[in-house]
Amino acid sequence: MFTSALAQIKAVSRVAFYLLVAFLVIRLWQDPSGSATATVNFVGSIGSFFSSAVNKLSQFARGLGK
Repeated sequence: MFTSALAQIKAVSRVAFYLLVAFLVIRLWQDPSGSATATVNFVGSIGSFFSSAVNKLSQFARGLGK
């Protein structure tokens, strides 16, 4: 029973992944410049998050050294 539940979850996740990929391809086809802008904003947000995290961790580490 447990293996069949895992198989069903795996199948549902595979379908969801393919639907997500299809959605992204359709959006890219319909509005390439808007998709590029959204992608750049997304990557920039990830970069600023990691930059902030590194700064906070370095402040924490400096505080431990005092």
